[in-house]
Amino acid sequence: MIQSITQPGQQSTAPLQKEHVVVAGETVEQIAKNYDVPAKYVRQLNKLSGPVQPHQKLRIPMARAAVASATRPATSAKTTPAPAATK
Repeated sequence: MIQSITQPGQQSTAPLQKEHVVVAGETVEQIAKNYDVPAKYVRQLNKLSGPVQPHQKLRIPMARAAVASATRPATSAKTTPAPAATK
């Protein structure tokens, strides 16, 4: 039997890119805005010099905030109950 060994507190690495298939009428700027990343990063990553074509597959870098939250351990916020109203 094969077992994977994981150290306590170790997390799997989240992908730093996603794939997007271009739909007719989309532009790099629209696609980048949908993923909350600068269009220049999408162009650089995909070596684009002109418009995109329908059905073209693009690699989309994840937004910094998404990368940071994906690699940051989840924390639970402590809530304090409101004081009871007195009459």
